[in-house]
Amino acid sequence: MSKDLLTKKQKKELEQLMEDIIFDAKEVRLDYEGNPSEMSGSVVSIHENSPFLNETYDGDKWKYVIHGGVEDGIEAVKKIKKDKKKP
Repeated sequence: MSKDLLTKKQKKELEQLMEDIIFDAKEVRLDYEGNPSEMSGSVVSIHENSPFLNETYDGDKWKYVIHGGVEDGIEAVKKIKKDKKKP
């Protein structure tokens, strides 16, 4: 009995699938480098009335808290970037 778990045909098919996946991954990376996403990173949603916010954010830290959904957050980040570019 052979120790190989896959037939030659299955191995060839698996190798082709790996090549396809690697090619697609490289394409995604290149596309991202040319067209970076505005939503990079993680998003954590916390209800605006959460007691956690009162314990964590005090004083000037509140200006970094965005109330609303993801779209509101994207708009706020865009505004911050525009404000930083102004002389």
